[in-house]
Amino acid sequence: MLRGAPSRPPSVAAPHPGTANCSVDWHTQPLDHFSFTETRTFEQRVFSYGGYWRRPNAGSAAGPILFYCGNEASVELYVNATGWMWEHAEELGALLVFAEHRYYGETQPLGGSSATNASTLRWLTLEQALADYATLIHRLKLSLGAPDAKVVAIGGSYGGMLAAWLRMHYPSAVDAALAASAPVLAFDGLRRGGRGKASPLFDGNAFWRVVTRDASPAAGAHADCIPAVRATWEAIDSATGSAAGRAELSSVFRLCEPLREGASPSDAEGGAGARLKALLLNVFDTLAMGNFPYASNYLVFQQTRDPTVLLPAWPMRAACAHFAGAVTSDAPSLLRRMAAAAGVLYNASGKARCYALPRSALDGGDGIWDWQYCTQRLPQETYFNLTGGRDMFWRFNKSAATIATHCTRRFPGVVQRPGWIAATSAFSSAGSASHIIFSNGEYDPWRSGGVLRNLSSTLVAIEVPQGAHHLDLMFSNADDPEPVRAARRAELALVREWVAQPLPRVAHTSD
Repeated sequence: MLRGAPSRPPSVAAPHPGTANCSVDWHTQPLDHFSFTETRTFEQRVFSYGGYWRRPNAGSAAGPILFYCGNEASVELYVNATGWMWEHAEELGALLVFAEHRYYGETQPLGGSSATNASTLRWLTLEQALADYATLIHRLKLSLGAPDAKVVAIGGSYGGMLAAWLRMHYPSAVDAALAASAPVLAFDGLRRGGRGKASPLFDGNAFWRVVTRDASPAAGAHADCIPAVRATWEAIDSATGSAAGRAELSSVFRLCEPLREGASPSDAEGGAGARLKALLLNVFDTLAMGNFPYASNYLVFQQTRDPTVLLPAWPMRAACAHFAGAVTSDAPSLLRRMAAAAGVLYNASGKARCYALPRSALDGGDGIWDWQYCTQRLPQETYFNLTGGRDMFWRFNKSAATIATHCTRRFPGVVQRPGWIAATSAFSSAGSASHIIFSNGEYDPWRSGGVLRNLSSTLVAIEVPQGAHHLDLMFSNADDPEPVRAARRAELALVREWVAQPLPRVAHTSD
């Protein structure tokens, strides 16, 4: 069990603290928390650092536990990137715990066969993940002799959603949550902002409108970017109609395999033009989320495994700079400029020989995350509609029927529950939960599904001007804009206030 002791003292100066400073433990979890006949278990990987923790004694209460809710990747990524926890642990007297999400990283419930098919993936649900975290916290507090220690759940993106939902569903496990860039409202059938009637559909195109704004002068990008990007899609569609055009596209975009004649360019799954455009759409998607004010490896490390490969500072601006002076009627030039912009992401190392097309224009190539979308509709932006008018892309209406067909093809026989989150985990009013901070960056496209206004005095929305995808959780940097620093200060003030509040006294029947 977790020991809460350091393996190496950290330094918040470079190099940043991370996995090298932590103890690593394995926590036994039931494969199925909600079955009384399934007896199999698995080992969940957990990192911890307790060098700053204020241990309980007769004169003082235990310091808080800052608990990171692992996302859809190896938890090592979050241990090494979540500077907010490391930088405030000493002041708060906090124990740091980073729990890995089942089915990701080295936490594989069924070993090498965990992601084989729907039968082996059936225990990959947000409910099972939340139960993992709640039981881990319970056992941790008992093992440390600190049953009354306050716990703050922390996470960014999907991890932020889990942190908020952990506070909602297991309020006895966590006392507060910091949910950064958490699109908890990106579901059909929810009221948004705590007012109004239920909306029948989430406006997924709002995601792409934020991406488009990031490519505008309002976000520091070149004014030629949006019109040139918008014109490039027609040039691609035109070229895919002939063998010579496809050969040109294959060469200009350095594709690992040549584009072949097949389905129409608008085909959702495998048309030559559709898959190339999906490859390029991911460029702007990723650069918008990673539009940080300094060079960063956060959004490329999972692919490269090389900490020296970095996206440049303000990468969306860097990509858009390739369109400066573009003439929208010059198709060959537009294609070359788009290829150069794509290289900001795909050739960040400077060593990429070629780029592989995604197998589908619809699922984004995100592996088992597609299971979590197809079953519970956890947000996946590649399923959000494109308009070509309100955004800088092309018209691509991804209907419910198209998505259902894709999911059925990918996971035969699996029941899809698009209304599940709205029915079970809706942040729609002041009574939904309490003591949760929802932070959202100005440049982060996932703000489209975030809580952007206070729902109550303790369901607090914090805007992060000039911030991208959970930048506020990252290590402080000399190039951080002042509004980002201010958002972090506001978050710390609330967490400090909430963990200082005494636990409510529970009245017993004998009182």
